[in-house]
Amino acid sequence: MNKRIAIIGAGGHGKVVGEIALLNNFDEIGFFDDNINRIKNFPFKIFGDINNLNQNIKNYNSFFVAIGNNKIRSKMIEKLKQQKVNVVSLIHPNSIVSRFSFIGRGSCIMANAVVNPGTKIKEGVIINTSASIDHDCLIDNFAHISPNCALSGDVKVGQFSHLGTGSSVHPGISIGNNVRVSVGSRIFKDILDDTIHIN
Repeated sequence: MNKRIAIIGAGGHGKVVGEIALLNNFDEIGFFDDNINRIKNFPFKIFGDINNLNQNIKNYNSFFVAIGNNKIRSKMIEKLKQQKVNVVSLIHPNSIVSRFSFIGRGSCIMANAVVNPGTKIKEGVIINTSASIDHDCLIDNFAHISPNCALSGDVKVGQFSHLGTGSSVHPGISIGNNVRVSVGSRIFKDILDDTIHIN
């Protein structure tokens, strides 16, 4: 049976996700985006907007949402789940993901990222390029860990939170829901929900 994946979102994040899908040996990769008329220099074929996907949903056996905005990604994954389709995770072959970790569906682990034992990556999470997630961490639904972030052991990151590029987090820290952390932050204390953290 051919592996056919439909990917929602044909932006910069989608380019990276598309290549990961290629490296995971999908036979057919179909992109869908409501902004199809404004997209330029995209390396994969865009088959249409979301309505086109809904009309051809039976042509695919795997689905992924490649949208960087955490809230929009959440809504799109929820719509796919309501249609009872196979929402998959995508893991770059050059990442290191412990067999003793958990990766939820709709999540993406990008090149050179590390996920160590005991860590739980929940649904719709982005672990971006060269991010390091040490042992026993919890990354909650629809969070985004940006490139080159370093999370020490037993760190918790709440739903919809976004850690900026190059942030580092001390062991045992808890970062709440809907938190935005600036680029290059060094986090030594817990961060409450709905906080913008600037170094």
